[in-house]
Amino acid sequence: MKQLIRFISSGLFFLLLSLSSCSTDSENSPVTVIDYPEQGLLGQPIVIQLNHIPPGNLQVFFDLEEAEISYLSETSIRVVVPRSITTHTPILKVIDLVTNETILDTTFSLKTPVITGYSVNQVTFNQVFSIYGDNFDELEDDIKIYVNNQLAEIVATNYHEVQLAIPYAISNSNLQIKVEAQRQEVNSTIGLQLKSPVISAVASPTAWITGQLIIAGSNFNPNEQFGQVLLNGVPCYFTASNTQLSITMPPGPFSNFQLSNVTYTTAGLTSNYNTNTPIGNDGIMVDHLDNTGFQHEIFVHNNKAYNLIYTGATPYSSGSDNVFIEFSPVTEKWTQLNSYHYTGVVADAVYDGNEYLYLYKHYPSTDTYSLSKLNMNTFVETSISLPYNKIRGPILFAYQSKLYLLSGLNNVNGVISTRTEKYEYSETTGNWTTLTSTDFSELPLVSTQGTGKSRCLHYNNTIYLNYGINFKTYKITPSLSMTTYNYNFSFGYQNEIIGKYGNGTSETLYNIVTNASAPMQNGIFDYGNQWFVLNNQIYFIRNSWTAYYQNTYYTQKLRTSIINGIL
Repeated sequence: MKQLIRFISSGLFFLLLSLSSCSTDSENSPVTVIDYPEQGLLGQPIVIQLNHIPPGNLQVFFDLEEAEISYLSETSIRVVVPRSITTHTPILKVIDLVTNETILDTTFSLKTPVITGYSVNQVTFNQVFSIYGDNFDELEDDIKIYVNNQLAEIVATNYHEVQLAIPYAISNSNLQIKVEAQRQEVNSTIGLQLKSPVISAVASPTAWITGQLIIAGSNFNPNEQFGQVLLNGVPCYFTASNTQLSITMPPGPFSNFQLSNVTYTTAGLTSNYNTNTPIGNDGIMVDHLDNTGFQHEIFVHNNKAYNLIYTGATPYSSGSDNVFIEFSPVTEKWTQLNSYHYTGVVADAVYDGNEYLYLYKHYPSTDTYSLSKLNMNTFVETSISLPYNKIRGPILFAYQSKLYLLSGLNNVNGVISTRTEKYEYSETTGNWTTLTSTDFSELPLVSTQGTGKSRCLHYNNTIYLNYGINFKTYKITPSLSMTTYNYNFSFGYQNEIIGKYGNGTSETLYNIVTNASAPMQNGIFDYGNQWFVLNNQIYFIRNSWTAYYQNTYYTQKLRTSIINGIL
């Protein structure tokens, strides 16, 4: 019995010794990688198989970024692919900290994103749609979607679907989708189209200049910077949503008092809409002139309007260049003529109602004046001697082949005084005649604080004068009889003279003979009183009064029907 016990004890000893020896051999044997995945996704785990794992004695890197390790068993670990890696092909390293040996050193690849389709094949602004595929990402910070190279807003994302809205800065309706995910860039080969904009209605019954015109429709670009609106061909300021345009009505240029077309363009797509929406204003702009000074009266010659304007300098500078502009009743536009120009100061320009424009020129260096007449048919200029060459601001008007030079100011050593002399020049004889003090006695002499520079209207063989002293109108008949009206004339129309009261700021037009009045809309006029009539259309000049065409003069056309009651 003792022998048996001794035998069993010896067997158990050798068995334990053998097991202990195996355990020691296993712990001391080198760690090796048995298997690992060659691809993965950012932020997602991969499992690496090893022959045995010394707990806590491993490190895993993707390039220089250390990965988080979870020990699953004695032969497997789970590693999370770090989101901090910057390339889609990082070097995967596994290091045994016991031996300080690198037991795995190989290239690891992030899976390539794949685009398989879209939730729609046509899309519009602010519409959320989906891109389907694989290997995207679940964090918005690690995925970007570009539409025509413009970064899109991501609404939601996972590895198989991205929901987004297209960006506004689109210039082409063929939409190219690019996905940046898993540190890679992939371009879609699947077609996607932007929906065409549609104008369905002009919601405003009347278009009011400077007011808001509402246009209903669909597929508009909500960012107006990437769209354009034209009303009758005129570009406009506007704001937009996907279904509505709110347009600030421009003053023109328009040819009539009706809005006939609305055009909207975005991303190379255009929608046209024809309409018959009335423009409610009493005046519309037909043309505008930039950086131009109207220092003289507009006059009508051979059924066109003319004005001598200055460019490039102030009107009272010797370097001012004076040229003619011509207004056509056909095009309703001004054009600059090359037929004549004069460099210097033109103090006054007076039309004789027939053929000649008299030019009263000033020479600042000597404070003297000269006179000439310009043939408006040939643009040939002829000098005329003056009875005295230092008359400042006289009353000048031409009528029945005569030029009248009345009153004016003397400047003697800085002392200003009013002149009482009156002269008449004959186009026929080329001579001056001194008039009596009773001739044109109804016309006030020039004030020492003012000027006699006149406004003249030749109409029905009669001339009408106004020169700003009292804002009255003086009618001179062929017999040189005179009638005074308490209005500042504006224009002649259908054998009547229409004017305004006072300094021209009134918003009411009057028949200066009958006193009948026609109130205008507020803001239609300014301080100016430049009018002309061509082909029964009434035009007037005013300064810019809207956000459009700043620092310009508007040539506006008056709605003729509004003065029917005073004719």
